[in-house]
Amino acid sequence: MLRGRSEVANQMTPEFIRKRDAALKSVGEYWYLDFSTKEIRRKSQTGFAAVKQFFWKKRHTIWQLYVWLRHRQAEPDAMAYPDQISGDPTPLKGFPNKHELKGGWTIPTTDLPFLTHGPLASEGLTEILVPATNRWQQTIFFIKQAGIIVSALIAVAGSCVRWWSEISSLIS
Repeated sequence: MLRGRSEVANQMTPEFIRKRDAALKSVGEYWYLDFSTKEIRRKSQTGFAAVKQFFWKKRHTIWQLYVWLRHRQAEPDAMAYPDQISGDPTPLKGFPNKHELKGGWTIPTTDLPFLTHGPLASEGLTEILVPATNRWQQTIFFIKQAGIIVSALIAVAGSCVRWWSEISSLIS
């Protein structure tokens, strides 16, 4: 029996379920809803997580944030605040999905760099908060992130070379 395209598209494949569940876990680990100020904020990191964040920042896509907010909305403490974000799946050249904050919700400007693959617009579509990301931007971002780690490794290696006589005397 031949099924219609919409029937097949509405089925949740195992791959989609894995992606959704990974998004829910990851975004829930790093983000929270501040109901008093109606802000979607990143959780502050402490200890090793803070050091890890300094060298390699965990970023989430707008789709991951959207999925998390939609699931979070069904939890008892968030039910009084419906529709933090809306998604428009209508294709527009270059932008397959567009998202907009709703209901007076905002994201602090300090937390926006941790979001990628927009576009995400402010309420009323007055401002693009997270632009769409193309492949060149992703490549440049990766090089910047890798540069931090490489710089740290070079500094450690340079220190070892500089202080080798002292280090070897400590070891023996």
